[in-house]
Amino acid sequence: MAVKITKNIALLLAVLVIGGGALAVSMTLQPQNQTSAKADSEKSSNSDMAQASFLNYDMVMGDKNAPVEIIEYAAISCSHCAHFHADVLPALKEKYIDTGKVKLVYRNFIFDNPLDVFASSLTRCTTEENFFPAVKVYFEFQKVWANNQELKRIYEAEGREAAIKYAKDEVAKIGKMSGMSLDEAQECFDNGGVIDYLLKIRQEAVEKYQVNSTPTLIVNGRKIEGHHIEDLEKAIAEANIAGDN
Repeated sequence: MAVKITKNIALLLAVLVIGGGALAVSMTLQPQNQTSAKADSEKSSNSDMAQASFLNYDMVMGDKNAPVEIIEYAAISCSHCAHFHADVLPALKEKYIDTGKVKLVYRNFIFDNPLDVFASSLTRCTTEENFFPAVKVYFEFQKVWANNQELKRIYEAEGREAAIKYAKDEVAKIGKMSGMSLDEAQECFDNGGVIDYLLKIRQEAVEKYQVNSTPTLIVNGRKIEGHHIEDLEKAIAEANIAGDN
């Protein structure tokens, strides 16, 4: 069954942007904050969109006119996605992407925890040229920053504001390694349009491709099982055969 974006998830992300509401240990909102948080988020988002630009479109690796398109839905805090980028993507890139046979379209599929949301946001607040290098840095340091137990401990001991600050600080440290200043990171966190975009992409993934886990790979419009190089090579070959007919 496809996983829908619930009101709790959407409102959680709204609260992370506008700084209101209450954060539960499970990282979902308490019901009494839902109405005001949503209204304030929409107002904040519209003004922020006009003030700051970000990468609110698909990031493509390879020739945009390549005959085979692979869409990758990935979460920055997903260990399987980190494995795909470290161990599968290099071979795919060398054999298919660099030779013009395939293009890879990367799309964020955010998880409903602050570390993932803030990290995904920072990957979108960079230059197009630095997007994939930034994603690579986050995956490489994933075990260092994606520490949900520490986030939970801070929330329980010090409260919501401390937990939010911890999440922002952790991902901003890695953002700095990819060339983003702390001020630029904060500007990104304050931009409600980024969250709106990430939510939109996630919802589209669920509704169009029934994405419910990461990484999910779509080859020429067909969701495939698995994310190993053998799975991709089989799907690429089938896509080429279909294209010849």
